[in-house]
Amino acid sequence: MKNIIVILAITVYFTLSQAFAEVGKLGEPNNVSRVIAVEMTFNRFNPSEINVKRGETIKFILKNISKKKHEFMIDTMDNLKKHAEMMRKYPDMEHTESNMVTVASGKTGELIWQFTEVGTIDFACPMHGHSKGMRGKIIVTDN
Repeated sequence: MKNIIVILAITVYFTLSQAFAEVGKLGEPNNVSRVIAVEMTFNRFNPSEINVKRGETIKFILKNISKKKHEFMIDTMDNLKKHAEMMRKYPDMEHTESNMVTVASGKTGELIWQFTEVGTIDFACPMHGHSKGMRGKIIVTDN
């Protein structure tokens, strides 16, 4: 069983690393151009729509004010749905993806991300039962 989970994790890693080119990359703390606070409420993100410029490195401060653990994951909607399905099957899986952060109830987390491409990028909480309501969009415009 452990081997299956390791193989699955490696497959997901390579699939997601290819998608990162579409949504950006892990940002460097010294290059942060702006800080955006996001509240994780009872199955909602506030704000659920964020505007950034291509090339910006954003530090997301994620404050979980609900009674449940939540995650903030930036990716394509297809990958977010795949990850949510994997979370449904393996709810206690450990995460190492650079495009997400897990935040316990009442705690604060952060994610630094650089947006490299113009377009609309999705974010969601892929935890089982959360992903349908906990979604948002990041609109990346040209400089």
